[in-house]
Amino acid sequence: MYHQAIDTGAAEKLPLSLEAWKLLSFDNHEVLRLDMKPGDSMDKHTNDWRVIIYVLEGAGILNIEGVKHTLTAHQAVAVAPGANRFLSNTGEVTL
Repeated sequence: MYHQAIDTGAAEKLPLSLEAWKLLSFDNHEVLRLDMKPGDSMDKHTNDWRVIIYVLEGAGILNIEGVKHTLTAHQAVAVAPGANRFLSNTGEVTL
């Protein structure tokens, strides 16, 4: 999927309770878009791979292994494989 532009209109909608799309998938990597409305949260979970979260807009709390990190627009965080995490939108706009 190199050299291909894609948006949520053409992306695969993921079967989650939150709004989520798989934008790209290549070389054992995936790029996902996740929209969380104010007050939304995702279940506590782990992945067997590294996850990088980049915030386009909004604010939220990312809890990694019991340590809370405040995220705001234009911040990124990497989560290690196997780390237990939980993300919630604590802002007034979509995260």
